[in-house]
Amino acid sequence: MEALMMTLGSGWVSGVRPYFMIFLLGLTGRVLGIEQVPAVLQRTDVLVIAAILLLVDFAADKIAFLDSFWDQLHTVIRPVAGGAIGYLLGGETDTGTAIVMAVIGAGTALGAHAVKATTRAAVNVSPEPVSNAVVSAGEDVAVLGMGLLTVLLPALAALLALVLLGIGAFLVVRVHRTYRGLRGRLREARAEARADRGRTLL
Repeated sequence: MEALMMTLGSGWVSGVRPYFMIFLLGLTGRVLGIEQVPAVLQRTDVLVIAAILLLVDFAADKIAFLDSFWDQLHTVIRPVAGGAIGYLLGGETDTGTAIVMAVIGAGTALGAHAVKATTRAAVNVSPEPVSNAVVSAGEDVAVLGMGLLTVLLPALAALLALVLLGIGAFLVVRVHRTYRGLRGRLREARAEARADRGRTLL
């Protein structure tokens, strides 16, 4: 059960900052001796690579429009990371459980990624340049908190991940509906403008 809770929490974090989750799990497993953390994540080479990618991810996410390209690039990477962590966490029991955990981790990461990518795309069209950095910083704080909860209080992290996924799904639907509504009004305005030009010519 604890593996499932950690998978949900780590899956959500992986959907936003996958390299941070890998690094945090490996570091806490190595320093604090947390038994649930797989040994492979505690290896020095894994920690170094994760730390480097974490810094790149942190920087790229702060630059408007580059962050959207980064999100598109990670549409596959983030769910794969969430699934891989889930597989490793479940692998301590048996292969069947590991596969189930991989699916849960990947699905949770994909849901969190969809919310992040949609939100950031909406923010990027805002005329205020600081909005992108503010939202990114907010994501960093949320990821840090969720990551620590995943390691220290996995039950609370799992519950919070489910709540955030539900809220995120609602926000994604609202953003898409708003976008479709704006496109519809834009088409109507263009049609009216063409009609006005036609009447003027007559």
